[in-house]
Amino acid sequence: MRCLQHQVKVRPSIRKQRAAFKRVKMRARQRDSRCFPYNVAEFVPIFLEEDEALEEAIQRSLLEESDRQSEVHISRSFKKLSKEEIEGLLRAHSEKVITPGTRQLHISRANVWSTALRQFKRPKFAESCEMLYVTFASDEHDTEEDAADLGGPRREFFRLLVKAIFQDSGAFEATPNGCTLKFNILHLQNGVYRTIGRMLSTIIVQGGEAPAFLSPHVVDYIVSGDILQVHLTPDNIGDPELRENLKKVVNATTQHDLEEAVSCCDSWRYQVEGLPLTVTMANKDLFVKNAALYLAVLQRQSCFDQLTDGLSYYGILSLLRENPSLRVLLDLSGEDKDLTASLIAGVLRPSYSVLGSNRRVREELMVVKFREFLQCVENKELRDSLGERTLTKDEEAFVKALRPGHILAFATGSSKVPAIGFQPAPKITLIHDESKHLPIAHTHVQMSVSFL
Repeated sequence: MRCLQHQVKVRPSIRKQRAAFKRVKMRARQRDSRCFPYNVAEFVPIFLEEDEALEEAIQRSLLEESDRQSEVHISRSFKKLSKEEIEGLLRAHSEKVITPGTRQLHISRANVWSTALRQFKRPKFAESCEMLYVTFASDEHDTEEDAADLGGPRREFFRLLVKAIFQDSGAFEATPNGCTLKFNILHLQNGVYRTIGRMLSTIIVQGGEAPAFLSPHVVDYIVSGDILQVHLTPDNIGDPELRENLKKVVNATTQHDLEEAVSCCDSWRYQVEGLPLTVTMANKDLFVKNAALYLAVLQRQSCFDQLTDGLSYYGILSLLRENPSLRVLLDLSGEDKDLTASLIAGVLRPSYSVLGSNRRVREELMVVKFREFLQCVENKELRDSLGERTLTKDEEAFVKALRPGHILAFATGSSKVPAIGFQPAPKITLIHDESKHLPIAHTHVQMSVSFL
């Protein structure tokens, strides 16, 4: 690997610093100590040679200048957009890039990753920009389900696909900050990372849940296209042992502790040219930054490039780079993203009978009960509201695990509101039929939820 600092041209300020340092050294040697009472060595850590200190000063100056440029780049290009603005941008882009017609997609719920990968890799499939028409195969009878896809099955497929991409594909590994790319030589040779990029683009453009599970440093690389604009910490490293060893370097408070921490990195650090050979308290930040860059990005940059190339599908890459605020579509956020009962109630609006009719009274009462149910689910009070009713073990587990997002997924196929919004908007249709005792979700045909 080429020396990291040799990839950056030495700027005039650095040249001046080097020249000034050398002049001071020469004068110090030429003058008598009575005329110049300070020894140059007093400005150098006692455990460093002068040339090492010079190189360290240059490296530290480069690090500070790189950080300043990164801050300027981000502050100039990043304009935060509201949810409404993001939705508007995505809808306009979707209308522009999706062509008329549909592409048939047959998916097995039991094998979402393998069945989706097989079809997304087909060249003709990848060349098309039509809307997906998803049909699920029945696991029990190996037949197609009797359902037309007007939004619900497609959204359900996207929800299952996001999970499959980050858990089943073998292309990602977890970090404390989100998912990062895992180097897989077969995936690289077979273009799987590029295919995943196409999948993510399709999910975003065609109204799926935002696949916001990526570590911020991955999104930094995608949005900027510049490895020097990637902000990194040890928490961006996937391998737990490497991550913890580098954290020990960060947390070292004495030179002795630092030397012990650095020794844990000896198995790989000498392979990275450009890292300081002697790590000190003064240059440890530089060591950590460049080591994290090597471990988190440079080792798997070809995978990053394939994924980025795949995101050019449907023009998503250009859209992200023109509007960096859209990175929220990919970036794992530390915020609690659980849906609220009021949000679900706002999405699932009832379709009432005429005001003043006998049916209207019963419908309003049922809507009140439904919203009370949502509040009980959100507040985890559903079991209490059931009173002394005896539940099976499975029912007890279901009631305990139930969240508002599950209600939305039942009604729409999506457990979150898509960034592009719901098209068409879901609704509650109240059916007056005494023979029906359970809610029914018609996500396939008319995007309605029926309640007694």
